[in-house]
Amino acid sequence: MSASENMFGKDPEKAKPGLFIAVPGELRGYELAHKRYGRLKWKELFEPSIKLARKGFQIGKALALAINETSGTILNNTALCEVFCDLNNNPLKYMDKIRFSKLAETYEKIAEEGPDAFYDGSLTQVILDDIKAAGGIITREDLKSYKPVLNEHALNFTVGNYIFHAPDAPFGGPVLALIFNILKGYNISNSSVSTIENRILTYHRMIEAFRFADAQKSKLGDPLHEDLTEIVKRMTSESLADSIRSKIKDDIKQISYYEQEDSKGVPEDHGTSHLSVLAEDGSAVAVTSSINNYFGSGVMSRSTGIIFNDQMWDFIDPELITGLGKNNFIKPGKRPLSSMCPTIILDKHSKQVKMVVGGAGGTNITTSVAQVILNYLFFGYDLQKAVEKPRVQITLTETNIEEGFDWCIINGLKLKNHTIYHNTSLSVVQAIAREGGKICAESDPRNDQPALLSITKFLGLLHICSLVFQLVYFLN
Repeated sequence: MSASENMFGKDPEKAKPGLFIAVPGELRGYELAHKRYGRLKWKELFEPSIKLARKGFQIGKALALAINETSGTILNNTALCEVFCDLNNNPLKYMDKIRFSKLAETYEKIAEEGPDAFYDGSLTQVILDDIKAAGGIITREDLKSYKPVLNEHALNFTVGNYIFHAPDAPFGGPVLALIFNILKGYNISNSSVSTIENRILTYHRMIEAFRFADAQKSKLGDPLHEDLTEIVKRMTSESLADSIRSKIKDDIKQISYYEQEDSKGVPEDHGTSHLSVLAEDGSAVAVTSSINNYFGSGVMSRSTGIIFNDQMWDFIDPELITGLGKNNFIKPGKRPLSSMCPTIILDKHSKQVKMVVGGAGGTNITTSVAQVILNYLFFGYDLQKAVEKPRVQITLTETNIEEGFDWCIINGLKLKNHTIYHNTSLSVVQAIAREGGKICAESDPRNDQPALLSITKFLGLLHICSLVFQLVYFLN
């Protein structure tokens, strides 16, 4: 609640790391879900994570990459090095074993005492002390007064035979809705990718739709602090989609995607872990979690083993110009924009869950999720191919393509004036789908993790699994 628009000064890079820590809300969110739909005792939910943290596990490729890329931070941070370095103070590597002893003790306290242990109980003061020592401004009142936001009716929209349920602002649902409202005007189907010429045209239209939708994202913010009713209504409307579609030229890429030429978009967001769950009774969960950058703020509590987020970075972009991005300015208690887009899709006729999908990996989560949905529900690929097929990723002016992307499509896009670059660092997607009487599940191999689970942030591995898989969420 002490946050302000100029809290980072003229050079955020020089600000103390604790200043970037936003109030952690995840435990309160899971508490709310458990109270509404949980079947097991709260304490039982933590048992697998406590065991995993205490006994340890072998480091996978995703965590090994994160450790390697941030080795300088780890080596200069005693608390991090105690966990992520070996006995010789060398950063741990792929297949090394890692343990989180302090975190296991913290989980035990939260399991026994409930979330209040974190927010207003036995852990609160040490958490506050650790954050303050790192330059943070979170207070006991911030933690005590935090409440999760419950939206009884998620953003929903219909495309063909499917009803989409996705999160409203400040998350990626309105962007996803706009993308599909634009594309459904092209009657997307398996014929859209049946020939080389059709694939080139379809990808051109997709990329243009992604850019126009991403430009609209900069108008969003936290609806608890900004009146976004008309903005979201317009953004998810058929009329805006029709207007944008009329601007997309099939023969050439657009020059600008903004209604105001002085806008440069929104800050990049980072990180995240995602899980898609479909239970035997037909209920479903799509949950995305984030501490933002690798190792969050880099502030690790030696007493609790908690690594704190740096979500406040999502408000910051030195190049952001006053204009379309004004709704993402810092205010006390405000949530920043996020690209996370956990989505549950129903069959319009049976009302059964058809697909549960979401992604991890920052700014391009929404477009990555959109591509997997298009691949599976509209282009007719099986789920494995839908997830694994090389994807595109957009920036303001460039298109990044993944290794293995069809060269015929690349050359066709270049002829339409697209600037193409190769970039293998793309978002990863997890999806579950119902095919008749069977359930198919696919976890993105880009992150080299087992089926149903992809971890781009090691913290997700330690607490999301036991909490989410044993919670039951029903669609209203």
